[in-house]
Amino acid sequence: MSTISSQIADWVRRTSLADLPASVTEGAKLRAMDLTGVMVAAKDLKIVQAARKAWTATEGGGTTNPVGSKDSTSVTTAAFLNGIQASAMEFDDTYLPTTMHATGLAMSVCFPESQQRKISGAKLMEASLVASEIMIRLSIVTNRHWFDYSIHPSGSFGPFGGVCALSKLRDLDETTIVHALGHAGSMSTMLTAAFEDGTSTKNLHLGLAAVNAFKATALAQVGISGPTAVFEGKFGWYRATVQTEDERHYERVTTELGQEWISENIATKLYPVANPLMPHIEATITLRNKYNIKPEDVESIDAYIKQRSFLTLCNPPELKRRPLTTWHGRISIYHTIAEALVHGKMDKYAYSEEAIRDPRINALADVVRALPDPEATDYLRSQGRVVIHLKDGRSVEHKIDDFRGTRRNPITVDDYLAKFRSNVGDILPAANVDRAIEAFLNLEQVDDIAPILKLLEV
Repeated sequence: MSTISSQIADWVRRTSLADLPASVTEGAKLRAMDLTGVMVAAKDLKIVQAARKAWTATEGGGTTNPVGSKDSTSVTTAAFLNGIQASAMEFDDTYLPTTMHATGLAMSVCFPESQQRKISGAKLMEASLVASEIMIRLSIVTNRHWFDYSIHPSGSFGPFGGVCALSKLRDLDETTIVHALGHAGSMSTMLTAAFEDGTSTKNLHLGLAAVNAFKATALAQVGISGPTAVFEGKFGWYRATVQTEDERHYERVTTELGQEWISENIATKLYPVANPLMPHIEATITLRNKYNIKPEDVESIDAYIKQRSFLTLCNPPELKRRPLTTWHGRISIYHTIAEALVHGKMDKYAYSEEAIRDPRINALADVVRALPDPEATDYLRSQGRVVIHLKDGRSVEHKIDDFRGTRRNPITVDDYLAKFRSNVGDILPAANVDRAIEAFLNLEQVDDIAPILKLLEV
C-alpha cells in the first residue's frame, strides 16, 4: 500500500541536482552559505557552550567537529550544537506561512555526516533541498498555524527532514527510509512554552531534532521497523498532535512533489530576530535615518503587527518589555523596536546582555504599543507598520509590505556575501573567508565539503 512515507522515500531516492531548475539550485547554495555563517557567528554563545557541557557529560568522545570548532565530539553532539548555533540568534531563514526554519536543520545534519563520509557539494545541495521541501510540505497539512496548537514546527518536523537528508547522503533504500520516518514520528513534537517566559528550551529544538534524525535513521538501518503510515495512519502523527476537528490536507505533502518547489519561498533574514518583526526593524531604522530621530525625541510608538503574532511576540507586555534572556528580546516587539531606534542597526551583536538591560532601550520599550494590523492578513507575506509620535507634535510612519529577503522583495548575491562576511569576518582569517565564499558559490563543483568546514574552524 502506498503511504505518504513511501512516496517521500521514492522521491528522495529519485531527486537529482541535474534535473532541478537553476533557481532552485542557486537558492540552495546561497542558503547553505548563509546558515553556515550564522553557525560560525553563534559558536561562542553562552547557550552553545552550556549545551556542549551538558551533552558531553552523558555522551563523550568522537571525531566530529561542530561548525566553527576544532574540538571534536560525537556525531550527534556536533549535530545538536550545530542546530543550536543555527537557531539561537534567530538569524536563520524562514518559510513564512508556517515559520519553518528548514535550512538550519539540514545543515546541522549534513555537516556532521560529511565528516563521516565523503560528501560532494552537489550531494549536500540535494540533501538540503529534500529536507527543506519535506519539512515545509509537512507543515502545511493543516490551515491553522502550529503556534495555535502550542507546537514549534521547526523542531517538530525537523526529525523528518533530517531523516530525508541523511537518507539522501547515505543512498538508503526505500524501505529503510520509510522505517526511519516512522521512528522520527516518536521523536518529535516540541512545544512553544518557552515563548511565554523567554526561557531557553526553544533554542535547543533544532539541535534535538538533528540528533533525533541521526537516531531514527540508525535504528532503521539495523532493521528495526517503524510505522509505515506514521503521518496519515489511524494513530499517526497528525491525529495524535492535532487533537481538533481541523481539516488535514495530506495531499499537500506529495502533490507535484518534484515539480513545484515550495522551498523557493523561503525568506532570508538580514536581522537576527523572529521573522514577523523583520519589517518593524526595517521601518524603524528607515524612520530614524530619514527624520534623524533620537530616543529623547520620542513621545510614543505604535507598532502594527499581524494578529496571529500577538501571542508570541507581544504578550504579556510586562514580560516582553523586560526580556529575561537575549533570545527573549528577539521575540519582543517592544524591545526590538526600541533597540533598533537607539542603535540604528541590528547585526549579530544585537540583543546582547547589555542591550536588554540598557536603561535607554528599556525606557523606549515602555512607550511602544503593539496594535493589530487589519491590513496584514496575507500569511504569505510579512507586513509591518511603525508610527512614531514625536514630542514636537509630529507623527511619522513607515510601512513594509514585504521585508528584504522575501521572494517578493529578494536580496542579491552581494547581500548574502555581506551578511556572511559580517557574521564571520571578525572570527576567521580573511583568506579563509574568501576561500569559503568561493567554495559555496561553486558548491555543485566541490568534490568534498569537509575541507570547507576546516576553513571555518577556530
